[in-house]
Amino acid sequence: QGGSDQWGNLTAGIDLIHRLEPGATVHALATPLMVKADGTKFGKSESGAVWLDPEMTTPYAFYQFWLNVDDRDISRYLRILSFKSREELEELEK
Repeated sequence: QGGSDQWGNLTAGIDLIHRLEPGATVHALATPLMVKADGTKFGKSESGAVWLDPEMTTPYAFYQFWLNVDDRDISRYLRILSFKSREELEELEK
């Protein structure tokens, strides 16, 4: 699994597995990149990454990260990262 920018790495991994295990069933999943309102990537390779592991991001830094998210990004992040129904999300957006 990887972001759409990692498609080359995903297919290289598939090719390697097929060379090592001929006939193996292999799956790769590419997902759209999460980008911020300004178009920059959201992820571990960018500065300001946030982790669920408190050893990598303190609870305070985690809280501050979400508190400081650009307002333009909130609806999109909720749609991607929450388990809220479409109706609940639409209600929040009002």
